[in-house]
Amino acid sequence: MTAPLAFYFNWNTIPDELHPRVIREFLDHGIEDLVFINPVMQSILANPSRKDFYLGLAERMGVRFVGMHSPYGQTFDLSLIEADRKPLMIQDHVKALETCAEFGSKTYTMHLGTYPYAAQNVKLEQLREHIVEALEKLLPEAERLGVVIAIENGFSANDSAEELLYYINHFNHPYLGVCYDTGHAHIVTPYPWKKREKYHPHVINNWIEPAFQECPNSIDLLQPHIVTCHIHDNSGYADQHGMPFDGTLPWEDLMPKLFNCPRMLEYQTEVSYTEGKIWCGEALSNRGGYSINHHVQVFRKLGFSW
Repeated sequence: MTAPLAFYFNWNTIPDELHPRVIREFLDHGIEDLVFINPVMQSILANPSRKDFYLGLAERMGVRFVGMHSPYGQTFDLSLIEADRKPLMIQDHVKALETCAEFGSKTYTMHLGTYPYAAQNVKLEQLREHIVEALEKLLPEAERLGVVIAIENGFSANDSAEELLYYINHFNHPYLGVCYDTGHAHIVTPYPWKKREKYHPHVINNWIEPAFQECPNSIDLLQPHIVTCHIHDNSGYADQHGMPFDGTLPWEDLMPKLFNCPRMLEYQTEVSYTEGKIWCGEALSNRGGYSINHHVQVFRKLGFSW
């Protein structure tokens, strides 16, 4: 394993003056690589001065914000179908890719997007045309800036492992790869103990036709194309973003495969520090949420070192 591990934190949930204190906690554990989360990227698009804040913070504290995630949702996803918004969406992502390059980030994770499919009943074949059109515009910019666009697997027909491979094979482009989300893949992995009625509505609602489908081998299908990853755990039924070993994901089987991805540029933690109710049910953390120390110790247990 030569690719670095970048640590996730919910930077948008704390005031600016507390950022150095949180970074100090990471530094005291020997961690210098941090994830640049999508709310931060979205705040920069809305207010460019925010970029100067994070550039200055990184320089002053001696850390790197890497593994950048694009803004996502109805107005940012690659599957956007509204013609009047499309040019603005492309402009936003070009600005975000330029931000990636300024910070020295090697990857830019993007969602294909489930909204048109799940909420507007647009067929997969139609969505492919919109996604291909967007990537045709963005991939030359990514190549110009030296940033790899990483399309992320989910739990919809529109972002299944097989669907990601459609775009990888269609473009066969060195600046297009996959962000492998361990939690999303675990949700669609069939196990004998799983019961269909236990899936959270957040999962089921992303599927229209065909009905919810499972994929037993997402990692094997995507492994040759993985350039970054989001590492977290869940119950198998909901996207809880829990700490590894707190859910039901078989880490002893997965980690050797993640450590042997030939295109891997960096690993990312994506554990939510939240306690209590979240968007897809109950969080896996104890009272008070996860600590940075616990975060670090668990990822050492997974086999990471820095």
